[in-house]
Amino acid sequence: MPNHFLTLTPPSLRRPGAGLIAGAIGGLISGFVKLGWEVPFPPRAPGRIPEPQILVSMFTHHPTPEQVGWIIHFTFSIGFGALYGALVEFLPIAALGMGMAYGIAIWLGAHEVAMPLIGLTPPTWALSAQEQLSEFFGHAVWGFTIEIFRHDLRPRFSGTKADSEAF
Repeated sequence: MPNHFLTLTPPSLRRPGAGLIAGAIGGLISGFVKLGWEVPFPPRAPGRIPEPQILVSMFTHHPTPEQVGWIIHFTFSIGFGALYGALVEFLPIAALGMGMAYGIAIWLGAHEVAMPLIGLTPPTWALSAQEQLSEFFGHAVWGFTIEIFRHDLRPRFSGTKADSEAF
């Protein structure tokens, strides 16, 4: 029995441009969803400066306005949404769990590894369970939102029938 875990989409069925655009649109919408998620489930302790603002301040050595943090937030969301949309065109398993696995993978790479290493957040073991759960589930919902839009828009942009790899 063949292993289908890393099966690639046949080249004739790939539409990377359509996937990229659909993923970018999903990324934009999911950026708003993630901000909305953070209202009832704050991802950081009160008073802690948001990571995008810290990142910019590391280079400018000046306090960063909140709006600059939003630009970084949406750039990240659109960029990783576009990457997701293009990736699913080649590797359908990337849509595992309706995009939630991708969102969780981004959370692991960004929040559990990269951001603590460069000093944007405290070490992961120093964060509260509330912060960790907010980011974990927030990124799962973020990835799910990207997939919902990618799944709907990709066939419209490519002129093909709806794909079914995520369902």
